[in-house]
Amino acid sequence: MAEIAYKVFVYGTLKPGGHYWPRFCEGKVEEVVPAKLQGELYDLQVGYPGLFLRGEAWVQGYVLSFPREADFLQLDWLEGYMPERPALENEYNRLKVTCYTPDGDELEEVWVYEMTEAAIQALRGTRIEDGNWPV
Repeated sequence: MAEIAYKVFVYGTLKPGGHYWPRFCEGKVEEVVPAKLQGELYDLQVGYPGLFLRGEAWVQGYVLSFPREADFLQLDWLEGYMPERPALENEYNRLKVTCYTPDGDELEEVWVYEMTEAAIQALRGTRIEDGNWPV
């Protein structure tokens, strides 16, 4: 029987070297794979970015594999996501999306946290044209 891994695409402070990597990922992630997905990345001027899944642009990041569900679910808390709450009341919502290798080959469907459009607008987010949040 294959092991279940909880996989999530990260594009900001959870990337290796990012602000939240040591607390939420270091020693908890079994695999880190460079990846990208289609969407728009926004600088919110608050120390972390917001992703909106629309358009043809690419957002750069990594797919992280968590072997333990409890470690993966800690990300819900960090991202202000509660599945039982209406989507508009969450700062981010967790969705399944298809990720790609940096060369554009399809990888698999993984989780990602998408910020609501209302939250991006409220924070006056500005688009990061190259889709890459600096670590």
